[in-house]
Amino acid sequence: MSLQDVVVIWLDGTFEGDNYQKMKDEFNQKIGSTAASTSSNDIDSLICKETKEDLITNGAPVITVSTSEEAFREIENHSEAKIFFISSGSLGKDMVPKIVRQYPLMHSFYIFCFKMTKHADWALDYTNCLQMFDHPIDLLVRLMRDISTYFIEQGKLYLEVNDPHNALKYFKHAWNLETRANEKDK
Repeated sequence: MSLQDVVVIWLDGTFEGDNYQKMKDEFNQKIGSTAASTSSNDIDSLICKETKEDLITNGAPVITVSTSEEAFREIENHSEAKIFFISSGSLGKDMVPKIVRQYPLMHSFYIFCFKMTKHADWALDYTNCLQMFDHPIDLLVRLMRDISTYFIEQGKLYLEVNDPHNALKYFKHAWNLETRANEKDK
């Protein structure tokens, strides 16, 4: 099983070049890899007849783009995936309404901006699918928890079709993301 059915697309005009490289790297490290932690119970691996390498799969890749055109191209490229979309406030003001119209099944939007009050008027129309953040750690923690929740939902679906092997993989990835979120949220 691959967890490549989840992707994070982050649109921000300031991401050109190496701007904010440390923040991008941290998001990729915390979200992009959800390998089983060393503290996981080894009995789970024995039950599933898996090696540790089998459990090391990519989590949710974080794709950063700096233009609306690039964002739409990535959305199209990952149209079969569950997309978590992050945008700056200024670009999100135009992008979120367009995405909602063109992709009605996409409903996980995160706005990262330093002046949330500046974007409150347009964002109020999307309170059912949009969250705003002015601090990167708050955004990272929320995103990890939301992806973890999605993985739990997917794991439950696998249990419903009597596939505990794949369900366990989703649950482990969810647990790892939630553990990382709790560590960052101290």
